[in-house]
Amino acid sequence: MSIQNDYPTVKPSEFKDLAGKKVDTLINNMRVNLERCPRAKAQWIAERQKVRGEALSTTETIVISGRKPKVQTIRQPINGQVAMIDWLNVTFDVATLGEKFRRTNEDDDEYMALCQAAVAEMSEMLTKIFGKKYGVINQRQNGANFYKYSFDFGENYGKICIGGQRDSVLIMLNGTGCSLAPVGWEKYMHEFLTTIAKKPKISRIDLAHDDLNGDYLDIHVLDQMETDQLFHCGGARHDVGQLGNWKHGDPNNKGLTLNLGVRESGKFTRFYEKGKKSGDKDGKYSRWVRAEVEFKANDRVIPFDVLLDPSSYFMGAYPVFADLFDYERINKLEIIQKSAQITLQHSFDWLKTQAGKYFSFYSTFMSPEEIIEMIKSDDPDDVPVRLHLPYAFAIQQALLGNVLFSENREVYNANHTNAA
Repeated sequence: MSIQNDYPTVKPSEFKDLAGKKVDTLINNMRVNLERCPRAKAQWIAERQKVRGEALSTTETIVISGRKPKVQTIRQPINGQVAMIDWLNVTFDVATLGEKFRRTNEDDDEYMALCQAAVAEMSEMLTKIFGKKYGVINQRQNGANFYKYSFDFGENYGKICIGGQRDSVLIMLNGTGCSLAPVGWEKYMHEFLTTIAKKPKISRIDLAHDDLNGDYLDIHVLDQMETDQLFHCGGARHDVGQLGNWKHGDPNNKGLTLNLGVRESGKFTRFYEKGKKSGDKDGKYSRWVRAEVEFKANDRVIPFDVLLDPSSYFMGAYPVFADLFDYERINKLEIIQKSAQITLQHSFDWLKTQAGKYFSFYSTFMSPEEIIEMIKSDDPDDVPVRLHLPYAFAIQQALLGNVLFSENREVYNANHTNAA
């Protein structure tokens, strides 16, 4: 919810001057002058190197081709992780910055000045966690998330909200802010929430995994897995949403999205073809599929340890994730082959449902070869979107190509014979 302010806010240049003033608070009292204390500086460097060595993710720059190629920075999990943080909302009591920032009898103008001073102090804290580029740059005209005032930090890295809400402060770190944050920021944020912040809480966190080459995540296979209830965790069935031109197979390659659940719930999951949605329709990353799980604290407590081990919480979202993302137990090649087999089998199921009666009727007076010749596409190289995964796998693994199709035919025949 946005709250409109009836008076001018601080200009970026004025706020920069305000942010430069030191305020005597708990955080500032913890500062150590590294230039005057060589031992402290050496210790700080050693701790920094340790954090980098135990980092959960690192940045990677890729080039998305299309009509207008663009450079995109993404986060990639490392050190045994399979997921990384793509959004983070945390709240804490304003007393973390100092009791002097708690509202008492101030009028609106005085209270706005008090909040501005608190956020100026907050700007310094953000730079300690995320680096110099994450300082607060300006105050927004409107409030946000039921807070009276909101401020931007970094180059569209997120917002700080303050004013009301029981004297709490909200930090919103968006996807861009997470992607460009320095290595090890999760460790520093965890330390802040567990050792410095008062009444801290993670109100939202998004965990994501990217299959940049579309090797083992296929949007159509995931859709069929949902149909087969592999994402069902008990209780009532979740809502399912399909965004994009699913009906006609996404002919313009704009990308498809599969949503599980609703945004207002404590867990919401989306799978989408991020490469196509980013504009790479036929390039290197056109097969890029992203899986995201969004957790909210409206019906659950989100532990701070999710910052240190996001993969454990990501994998725990659905039991089937163990088969999709656990590389230590399942060979990646096996995942690709299994996904290709599932896709191919379901394409036969779809064809039988849609046109099975026609084939049965035609076969009473035509041979199979004549039927195929009558209905096949005029372009022999035209591969249906649904079959891109098994086709690419068969081409890449040429020696396994016949095995893939023959094994699938045996499984298909066995399943339908048993069903009959």
